[in-house]
Amino acid sequence: MRRAFCSCLFLVLLLVFVSGCTQPAPQTSSATTPIPPPATPVPLTTTAIPEKSLTFDVSKTQKAVNITYTGGPDAGGLVALKVRIDNQDLDDFERTVLTPSPGESIVFTYQGLATPVTANIIGTWENGYQQTVLMYYF
Repeated sequence: MRRAFCSCLFLVLLLVFVSGCTQPAPQTSSATTPIPPPATPVPLTTTAIPEKSLTFDVSKTQKAVNITYTGGPDAGGLVALKVRIDNQDLDDFERTVLTPSPGESIVFTYQGLATPVTANIIGTWENGYQQTVLMYYF
């Protein structure tokens, strides 16, 4: 009986210790924390880069997707076009054309039926600026 009582007492003390009841209450500080004066706002300058515009002709046959770059008002300074085609079977094709010229065709030929969902074309200019210039939904 004495052994069971000691075991129960030990268990109760262990639970009290683990639950944190023996920790002292946190001290509240009566000193106030000074509030720093408001900072003077710094004027923010941004340089807006206007959106670039290129033109394309997109066509699809049973076995291929043909994308023809036709130029556009911002064709000057264009150094690359990255074309990505996402397909219904979650497969994707990607091709990069360096120094594209107007009239150039980019053809994606399929082994079976062509099942494109989207074509995403990203242009890169001489200054490193990149922009999606066409998002085409089939």
